[in-house]
Amino acid sequence: MGSKQTLLPFIFNNLDKLKYETVLDAFSGSGCVAYEFKRKGKAVTANDFLHFSYIISKAVIENNKTRINNETFSKLLRLRNDAPRFIRDTYSELFFTYEECYFLDCLWMNIQEIKDQYMRYLAIAAACRACQKKRPRGIFTFTGRKSWDDRQDLRLSFQDQFARAAQLFNDAVFDNGKRHKACCHDIIDFGDNDFDLVYLDPPYWSPFSDNDYVRRYHFIEGYSSYWENLLVDMNTRTRKFKSYKSVFSERKSATKALAELFDRYSNSIIAVSYSSNGYPTKDDLVEMLQSVKEEVKVYETDYRYSFGNHGHKVGKIKDRVREYLFVGV
Repeated sequence: MGSKQTLLPFIFNNLDKLKYETVLDAFSGSGCVAYEFKRKGKAVTANDFLHFSYIISKAVIENNKTRINNETFSKLLRLRNDAPRFIRDTYSELFFTYEECYFLDCLWMNIQEIKDQYMRYLAIAAACRACQKKRPRGIFTFTGRKSWDDRQDLRLSFQDQFARAAQLFNDAVFDNGKRHKACCHDIIDFGDNDFDLVYLDPPYWSPFSDNDYVRRYHFIEGYSSYWENLLVDMNTRTRKFKSYKSVFSERKSATKALAELFDRYSNSIIAVSYSSNGYPTKDDLVEMLQSVKEEVKVYETDYRYSFGNHGHKVGKIKDRVREYLFVGV
């Protein structure tokens, strides 16, 4: 949800025109934009208030060299009788079978015994990816085998999915010669403002759908910390926990927050990804940026979201949009 993977050429065809060395990706999400900044040779700070997103950035943005070696990987796959039971006791037969939940419980305990911190981050990131690959659309808003089909991802064992994911994350590790940092903060409370460029891809407020990432990804968000300090609501069908408070969940507070961020980073180049589905509108955002930047350019492209909107909002489906990149210099 919200990943800019397919929009990377559009984004960087325009950002590559600018001169900058240090960059903040303030809402890093899947990490694909932060990763491309790193690939371009920049010094990257990647931030997100979701813990599993932070883990991804620790694994492949902040981490420059460490990979999971074969010996460690073999230890990760061990099944053990002393593993914790939280996943089995809470989620068996909801998203995964009892045996798959047993594997995830064991995997978590094995991960905790890895001494190298970046190997741990890589392993947790790979486990989260494996969980998503074993669910249709990679989300956790429904239980059982809804939307199940014969695709290979759903037929592969959890062990095989984890092995594939671990190899992908290993292959993604590289050193561009710069130091990087991964953070897990609400951007409203983020203190550092010393960056050449700040990239903002905030949750879009829209009347057509919510922007609640926790609701869709609560299982992997929980797994990334083994639900530490998270209270699962056992009365909910999906055993989710309460979504994090966000100023971007309401139109008025989202607009105010963006204005505050523009002012905070007024000494940096400001790049903003946004959609024609969202509010504030294109004209609003231009006006807001012009209040703090001398020059504002808007780049546009057609885009289709892979995630549709709520089924009950018949007649309001808007997955085909104009995607904007606002750049204030």
